[in-house]
Amino acid sequence: MAAHAPKLGLTRDDARSYGARPRGDENALVHGENLEALAALATTMRARFQCVYLDPPFNSGRAFAQYDDRRTRAEWLAMMRARLVALHPLVADTGAIFVEIDDTELGPLQVLLDELFGAANRVSTITIVRSAATGHKAINPAPVNVADYLLVYAKDRARLRYRPQVRARRGYDPAYRTFVPDLAAPREAWRFEPLGGHAARALGFATRREAARVLGTDRFTRELERFALANAEHVVRFAQPRYEAVSKEARALIDRSRAAPERVFVLERARHKPLVLRGGNRLLFLADKVREVDGVRLLVEPLTNVWDDVPFQGIAKEGGVVFSRNKKPERLLERVLAMTTEPGDWVLDPFLGSGTTAAVAHKMGRRWVGIEQGEHLDDLCLPRLRRVVDGADPTGVTRTSGWTGGGGFGVYA
Repeated sequence: MAAHAPKLGLTRDDARSYGARPRGDENALVHGENLEALAALATTMRARFQCVYLDPPFNSGRAFAQYDDRRTRAEWLAMMRARLVALHPLVADTGAIFVEIDDTELGPLQVLLDELFGAANRVSTITIVRSAATGHKAINPAPVNVADYLLVYAKDRARLRYRPQVRARRGYDPAYRTFVPDLAAPREAWRFEPLGGHAARALGFATRREAARVLGTDRFTRELERFALANAEHVVRFAQPRYEAVSKEARALIDRSRAAPERVFVLERARHKPLVLRGGNRLLFLADKVREVDGVRLLVEPLTNVWDDVPFQGIAKEGGVVFSRNKKPERLLERVLAMTTEPGDWVLDPFLGSGTTAAVAHKMGRRWVGIEQGEHLDDLCLPRLRRVVDGADPTGVTRTSGWTGGGGFGVYA
């Protein structure tokens, strides 16, 4: 039996809905044309979505099994304009919209988003490296196209709730080459030693040179880096502070530190970590760049607008669905949601495709609405999301999100 859903202004299909049904708002899989569905959502979910992600047709000029991706630019822009206009009031005042695209319509799409969301609200243009410069595409007489782009706009950039992200660093940062053995001592009395010599002694050698000779340079380098990560709280680098950008108190302490270069000076700060200085330089600790993932310490760095660490290869079996050349990695959506949402926030994807956004949102404890009009809603989305609810999908971000199953969703039309 079907029941009306006041939240959506749509009809719930109980036969296709799955899992537990909460007393309040529930996750929703909407089977229908997305412009009509967005109009229905606007009646009751205005400014509710903390994150909206779109993976629309790229206007590639090709026909796929699931849809025809051949339009004139004017037709494509008209299609996108109508949907972006409908989406704008649904985005939370603290939220953001992410639109993925390739370079075919990148420029026109950015102009359109600047117009509708405001150029001042553009947060970033992210380059997503999705493939390597190999195969038939490398034969073309032009730079090899290996990237997609993610246009990110806030509803109101001044109010955007952004959660800073980090990524694993490739290789050790050699600037961290000093060891502080006596951290328990007052900071003013700290001693500083070369990291290489301290690591060599910890490995049972008298000097760094001896360790490199016996172990070989490459192996000793690996051992030194492992030692540094294991003892990151003791490993530091020196960096020159921006004198003109710090407070009057900090500048005074920098001057004192330069005058007494062998001493350590400390400025306690209410909203920031203490400013620790030696010889006019700031001490930066390796521990601030280390995160523990599955019991392993990793060196990390702030996330930039170039994402070359999200593999698109090997995702064919993610979610147990095949969606050739169109499926996005769960890790990509995991990062998008981590940037702007917290557990319990609402996420919307009006071009749901194979269900990736909904699957990741569910595993991460976000509430979601996904819209899809194609037959693959029944062929791909429903089976995939049922496996997620059952805790029977071991792929994608299941392990990193700690997902074991639960919840449910309603299907609406």
